[in-house]
Amino acid sequence: MAIEVQTISTQEIKPIFAFDTDAQAYGTAHEAADDYFDFAIQSFTMPYDSASLEVTPNLSGHYGQLEKQARHRRDLNTWTFDVSFFGTVNAILANCLWAFGDGASACELTPAIGIGNGTAGDMQMKHGATSANHTTAIFRNGGTDATADDLIVRGAMIQSMTLRESVDANAGQLTCDSTLWTPYPPTEAANTIAVDTVDAANAVKSIFSLNTNSTASAIQLGGQELMPLSWEITISRSLERIGSQDYSSYLPYAVAQTSGWEVTGSVTVKADDNTYDLISNLQGDSAGINLSIDESSGFAIDCPDVMVDATTLDNGGSFLTQTIPFRAFAASTTANIISITIS
Repeated sequence: MAIEVQTISTQEIKPIFAFDTDAQAYGTAHEAADDYFDFAIQSFTMPYDSASLEVTPNLSGHYGQLEKQARHRRDLNTWTFDVSFFGTVNAILANCLWAFGDGASACELTPAIGIGNGTAGDMQMKHGATSANHTTAIFRNGGTDATADDLIVRGAMIQSMTLRESVDANAGQLTCDSTLWTPYPPTEAANTIAVDTVDAANAVKSIFSLNTNSTASAIQLGGQELMPLSWEITISRSLERIGSQDYSSYLPYAVAQTSGWEVTGSVTVKADDNTYDLISNLQGDSAGINLSIDESSGFAIDCPDVMVDATTLDNGGSFLTQTIPFRAFAASTTANIISITIS
């Protein structure tokens, strides 16, 4: 058999994502009539349908591994892939929907949300049950077959998402770096999506549009206005598949969230008298303070109850800066851990 002349250009691969608030059966790909978006994306990785190999211990008295000792464990498989979205309105709303199930501004995460399928406190999603917090990703021209040339990933949810801005990266533009997770294998097929929405209606949010109270380009922490050089916030949880319905289709019974939501981050700011006025909080008084990040362009993040986690000074540049790591909490079981407003 001759070497295949087909070559797949990575520049021709275009990811599109179903961003539809209508409920969809978990494990079933979104239909062609659903809303698919061509988001502004900085980079991405692609999953592939392969299985891990499990090998039993060597047989007593035998000095090499035998074929019957090995089994591919497709019943245990999960897949992850990473996508770096530019921070447009639709991209941020979609990521919040795929993470904790709230895709309408203000997107609010509370301890009562659970896995994010719309049922408070529910920590699992059953195969076939309908919800809106998962997406179908289609990597156009990402398949290796000559005709079934698209890679389709169904049932993808966000395991971790990091929002960040920096004055010295991406021209200050907001990015959302997300790890998507699914218990369903990617498939190669010719997709049937005729029309997708190019996400160009809204500009990417920028650190240069920050505007807290009266001071442009400022972040407010504990009532003090701080001049930011960069900031980032990560929202994460752990997901695991629950078993396999059989050993032919390898569909899971369900997926479970196996940890609580964690919201952590840091801000790097100019060190000055305003950071000094936070000294009791920075030294550690076990009391929560408010963190607000507000842009003049309709973007705001509010963490009502954060605690600082070991701040540091940096004298390596032309002026003294301070990095302030933090962890966000909720004041009660129904209060917000984080709220994201974007328009």
